[in-house]
Amino acid sequence: MTAEQDLSDETQNSTPGQAENSAENQTEVLTTSYLIEQLQEGLAELGWTPAALADRMRDIGDYRKPQTILRSINRALEGETRPSGELLALVRQTVYLQRRLLRAYGDLPWTKLGDGSHTAEADDCRMTLKPKAGGRWLVVVMHKDGYSPRYPRWQVGLEAAKRMAYLTLDNALNWVYDNAIEQGRDASEN
Repeated sequence: MTAEQDLSDETQNSTPGQAENSAENQTEVLTTSYLIEQLQEGLAELGWTPAALADRMRDIGDYRKPQTILRSINRALEGETRPSGELLALVRQTVYLQRRLLRAYGDLPWTKLGDGSHTAEADDCRMTLKPKAGGRWLVVVMHKDGYSPRYPRWQVGLEAAKRMAYLTLDNALNWVYDNAIEQGRDASEN
């Protein structure tokens, strides 16, 4: 059977309009402009700039130079290159992670301190949001054992800072879990 016959058989077995709709949808869904729109929507929901996405990519293992990562993101957003499936998948997965973290920690009580900072505690970590000039906030997360993940870029607005604090908290907890696994391996080898 040839590929043309196989395609013809698939078309005959589908409901009227289904074959042409799926072909049209596939072509429409995969256009570069659609993919760029998906990338922009994901970044908007996260409240991130391309630089913040590049930071996240480095945090989770992208070994390229930061400027190379940022250039590839900007080229995709500007339509110079087609956004890769991996980049879109990462942004979508991070959107899902942020939604999950907001469900888990969104009702966490924050205490305003005398210096204008806000602080909250969860999962053996203290999150502190320190106000800076121009409505920006510095996010600091410290585990009870003294570990603090890299400070993320300053966030514009208190709500954005809280969302970034939850993600940074998740990074800290992942480090704690990874460290515990590594210590267990070291103990079993000795």
